[in-house]
Amino acid sequence: MTTPRRLPPLRSLRVFEAAARHENYTRAAAELHLTHGAVSHQVQLLQDDLGVQLFERRGRQMQLTENGRQLARDVRVALDDLGAAVQRVRERGAGHVLTVSVLPSFASAWLVERLGDFLGRNPDIEFNLQSSRGLADFGADGVDLAIRYGEGPWPGLACEKILDDDIFPVCSPRFRDGDLPRDVHALLGVPLLRLKSREWEHWFSALGVEAPLRGPVFDDTELALQAAIRGQGVALARSSLVADKLRAGTLVEPFVQRLPARSAYHLVHPATATMRPAMQRFRAWLLAQIADDHSPTSDSTP
Repeated sequence: MTTPRRLPPLRSLRVFEAAARHENYTRAAAELHLTHGAVSHQVQLLQDDLGVQLFERRGRQMQLTENGRQLARDVRVALDDLGAAVQRVRERGAGHVLTVSVLPSFASAWLVERLGDFLGRNPDIEFNLQSSRGLADFGADGVDLAIRYGEGPWPGLACEKILDDDIFPVCSPRFRDGDLPRDVHALLGVPLLRLKSREWEHWFSALGVEAPLRGPVFDDTELALQAAIRGQGVALARSSLVADKLRAGTLVEPFVQRLPARSAYHLVHPATATMRPAMQRFRAWLLAQIADDHSPTSDSTP
């Protein structure tokens, strides 16, 4: 374990920074609402603590030594960083900062298009979106909420299922010049756009079909869907990620054979964390958006 470095008192550093900036004890005292003597005393304490001279008197003028100039630059940066850190904590405590972590596929296919509505309704919230395939590190990355795709629950996290998924084949309407596969067995003769998660294998197995699969493998769902849009093959899609593409007609469902996905989307946060106002507002907005997408008047198919 690293032994913490011994630091001079913060008060002395703050007083020194002001005195160095003004190169005048009287003006530093006025800024800090101290007396001239108090500023001189704090600077002398700091010099004694460091064992170096920080100021030298030239006539009636106090000037920084080389050591003083270097220390002043470094202290100013450190105080600025410390002030920013404190401000972030204050804003977070007041509910004005919100950091959400999501998978890139969900961010690009669902969340980003709708996010403007949340920001417009909550202009006081500083919203940070982190898009990553890795699991959110709530401590190190400052993440407040994460949207995870899986079976859940996860140890140490409060976990709320927010969205189930169906999985089904999709392709471009221009795939093979419009000669689309019209049943499960017809898929065996076309390129299948696969994922490392082997969802095609599970899908065929659930239907009792043995399928020698062929086709490129992608490490991201959105990449596979983009390849499908370009007519490179048939992708196995999740309903949450293709509803907008189906409505737009860039992808079509060549035949209806939907199966419930084994995984679902969950809203998670540390079990010990309190749901701050910004987190509660995002949760309420998120659930309302999902409910609206799945209302009877919402058309999710072309």
